[in-house]
Amino acid sequence: MYFFVNALKEAASVLNLFLFMLLAAFIFYRFQKKRTAKFFFISALILLLLTSTNYLPAFLAKKLENKYPPLSEAVIKNIRGKVYIHVLGSGYTANKNIPPNAQIGLVALGRLAEAIRVYRLMDSAVIVCSGNGPKESKETQAQVTKKAAVALGIPAESVLELNTPSTTLEEANDLAAQYGNNIQLVIATDAIHMPRAMRFFKAAGFVNPVAAPTNFKAAETTEDNFIKWLPTMSNVALTNYVLHEYLGNIKAAL
Repeated sequence: MYFFVNALKEAASVLNLFLFMLLAAFIFYRFQKKRTAKFFFISALILLLLTSTNYLPAFLAKKLENKYPPLSEAVIKNIRGKVYIHVLGSGYTANKNIPPNAQIGLVALGRLAEAIRVYRLMDSAVIVCSGNGPKESKETQAQVTKKAAVALGIPAESVLELNTPSTTLEEANDLAAQYGNNIQLVIATDAIHMPRAMRFFKAAGFVNPVAAPTNFKAAETTEDNFIKWLPTMSNVALTNYVLHEYLGNIKAAL
């Protein structure tokens, strides 16, 4: 079951499902199964409509993002003692022709920005950057993220590295192995990814990790115009992200 869910998580996307339904419709039509072919064709159109317009993707994203609210200044300032702020990895571009904050990409930059905000509101904190790198690269994601943090004004001695993990599960286990699970921990990652991340860190023995969600993908706005409800590729992309996270949560529970 675990391997099936893992394979589904890696392959599942709106485009793949849409193409599968169209292929099924074509095959059944060729074999004179017109009612079945019609069912798959209409299902493909409904899938495209539901996933390319705003309501369903935003609704599912909010279900994940609302589990952990934004970390307020009042909560941050009430945390005493040394704190480890873990910036979860999300990939990077190994290109030394651009500055490190550009190499880590917008997702990682959003996570790092939240970590820096929390860091500057605390008396005693360190930022932990994590993530390995491709074999052909001389730098890991953790090293590039540290450079980005330093470029944004954080002292180098206040930034730690975990250079081996490639998944959230490995990040949680590696942090526990390196610094123990009795530390005060703040986790900075995408709001939609936070429920899965918290599950992994609690499983690694961290009792009360604090969530610092960022990169909200379904944030409420005061705008509610007609254009918002037109089909867009950004809604399809959000559906894929939601699908990835829900399947990831199922995988983590197995």
